Amino acid sequence: MKHSITCQCEHRFEVDIPELVNLDEKTKVIEELCNGTFLTIICPSCDTPLKPEFPLIIEWPSHKTRLQVLPEFDRGAFYTNKVQAAPHTEIVIGYPEAADRIMVLREGLDPIIIEALKYYLLLKADEMNPEAEATAWFAGKNRETLEFHVHGLRNEEVAVSNIPFTVYTKTSEEYHRNPDIEPFKSLRFGPYVSVQNLLRPELE
Repeated sequence: MKHSITCQCEHRFEVDIPELVNLDEKTKVIEELCNGTFLTIICPSCDTPLKPEFPLIIEWPSHKTRLQVLPEFDRGAFYTNKVQAAPHTEIVIGYPEAADRIMVLREGLDPIIIEALKYYLLLKADEMNPEAEATAWFAGKNRETLEFHVHGLRNEEVAVSNIPFTVYTKTSEEYHRNPDIEPFKSLRFGPYVSVQNLLRPELE
């Protein structure tokens, strides 16, 4: 679909943005999502790289996944039911969340357990610096640990946290014993599973 973009240099131009991407058919998109280059657009006037966000459906049949990616500016509209989820899709908001989810699924992990671990990391971050607006992102897996990156604790610094895989396993067992306990219950808002659901104004 054609979209109009205005660069910071005030040059306005049109770009063709896909409405649906199938990751089994376009496997290179997986790496583009994970390294942050997906749909990076270069302004033809000043060569500035731009990263606009447009609605997108990501299908990954081999992982039984269909994601509806909403632009970050639609977050408030989604929470107030002004933006509806497409049938049979999970929601992610913003391309960074889409990349995070794809990385989680690629490693064969359960998104709600990863979001719970992010929540615990953000609780620790709040204890360290209550004034910080920290965010936590999944960064990878090896045999014994899961790596997360916590942004916002200090200016221009990223805190790396390695969580033993045994903690993931224990958290998963807790969730499957009782999915309605916190924080698991509040991590889901309809088709949207995210630690961001615990940060909504109405939950403060």
